[in-house]
Amino acid sequence: MANDNKIGFACRDILLIPDFKEAVVLAGANGLHRPITRVNVMEVPDVIDWVRPGEFLITSGFPFRDDPDAIAELIPALAARGVAALGVKTRRFIDRLPQRALDAAEALDFPIFELPAAVSFSDVVRDIMERVLVQEARELSVLQSRFQKLTQQLLNGAGLEEFLQALDGMLNNPVILVDDHDRVLLSPQAEEAARAAGHEVAWSQLRGDSALGVTFLTVGGRRIRAYVSAANERYTNCLIILLEWNQEHSVVDQLTIDRVGILVGLEMMNASARKEVEAKYIDQFLQDWLTGRIVASEDVKIRAEACGCPLEEGYGFQAGIARWTAGKPALKQLQQAVKRVRVRLAGSRVQAALLEGGFAFLISVPPQGQARRAVDALIAELKALAAPEESFSLCIGNRVDRVDHVHLSYQQAKKILHISTICDLREPCIDYVRLGVFQLLYLLPDSEEVREYRDRYIVPLLEYDRKNGTMLLATLKTYLKHNRNAKKTAAEMFTHYNTVNYRIERIYDVLGINAELGDEFLQLQLAVKLQEMRPAEDAGAEKSMTLSG
Repeated sequence: MANDNKIGFACRDILLIPDFKEAVVLAGANGLHRPITRVNVMEVPDVIDWVRPGEFLITSGFPFRDDPDAIAELIPALAARGVAALGVKTRRFIDRLPQRALDAAEALDFPIFELPAAVSFSDVVRDIMERVLVQEARELSVLQSRFQKLTQQLLNGAGLEEFLQALDGMLNNPVILVDDHDRVLLSPQAEEAARAAGHEVAWSQLRGDSALGVTFLTVGGRRIRAYVSAANERYTNCLIILLEWNQEHSVVDQLTIDRVGILVGLEMMNASARKEVEAKYIDQFLQDWLTGRIVASEDVKIRAEACGCPLEEGYGFQAGIARWTAGKPALKQLQQAVKRVRVRLAGSRVQAALLEGGFAFLISVPPQGQARRAVDALIAELKALAAPEESFSLCIGNRVDRVDHVHLSYQQAKKILHISTICDLREPCIDYVRLGVFQLLYLLPDSEEVREYRDRYIVPLLEYDRKNGTMLLATLKTYLKHNRNAKKTAAEMFTHYNTVNYRIERIYDVLGINAELGDEFLQLQLAVKLQEMRPAEDAGAEKSMTLSG
């Protein structure tokens, strides 16, 4: 790929200098595009320790006068060090370069020039460095011009999308921005490249797969170079990627990518500050909406519009709460989860907020549609953020079709969370249908008949525990929790397996039931669940009764 707007002094430009019109390219013609940034003279055999990338190394051949073949061993080392080219004055100390050296240079695309015998080294250094400095001045001018234009664009209120479009036009190559949430922004040409690539390139993986700088990618079946740079010191997880799609990268192109990282970082800081302010308004709006503090539907619509979450006509809503089954995450983790969901699921009609110390969410459901896809996406995002030992369930209320009924769906989600905690349900998604009989138990009125049924099984165990200092009721609850597994019950209660079996037999004796009869055991299980679902004041009364004895 040729770069018609080439910037920088390259090996090919040596042939354009009048004093070097008689110079001859002996080998490595395919490497004439290599940039030259300085000149060095080699008149000692151990020069390899002193060379620098981008140098045009010149020699009279003096170090090789007794062993010309040693040049062949030196060529690969020079190429590996990034030396741009080698210039040799022959016919004084060596008549010609060995063919082995020329073959090595040809294989490595490493240019070797035969310099005119009449040219002095001081002329070489002066002529080349004059042109290098001129080119560097041009590069700085171009770089400064680009930086000023892009800076002015951001100052005028352009966002990152317009910024990337302008950068795309300046460099005539695709530009990709990956932010610290793995959100990918593409310049116009990058969108075309992405369509060609399909899903074969995960841009965010460049953060871990390669160091910053030049790397190689396969995009749309093409093997191309890419230049990867971090936005700035604060946003080291934010990558700017320049693809060598239309033409070769020049040095100034790479410098441009490095310099604009500062602008991208500043714009991201501004965007982050704006989002923090917006997030507070969204938090308060969702909290008020889910808890029913906004009464009128029109007020909900106005506040939704003001927060950038306009409501779509005909959509329903389902509210939910995340229940953490293996230890609740710290507040900072919950805040990160809310932030991640808002960024990653912005187009999935999912909103999240911290509410009553937990992670609450609201899904907008299309007419005649379901929330399943949005729920799956939400589960995936929370899993990506959670530690391996953390597990959770999404407790979701029924769908409501009126904006002023959203709080009812949220209240249902709270009930589902309460019941699923008591019954130790651990499915990823739990709704009223999944609760089954436990839903019916929860909805039973606290009538005298219900209390009598419950107390028929619970009170005898409470009284026995009070009189004898035992733990029959606690053992029974744990036993049922582990599906009548005495070994697991013993492990959780830090007691012996035989002790658990003895207590269970004692429970059956106290209650006068035959556990082998399915109906009798089911009635005992329902009574325990009813007792666990009692209102808080009943639980307090039970505790008082136990202590008073």
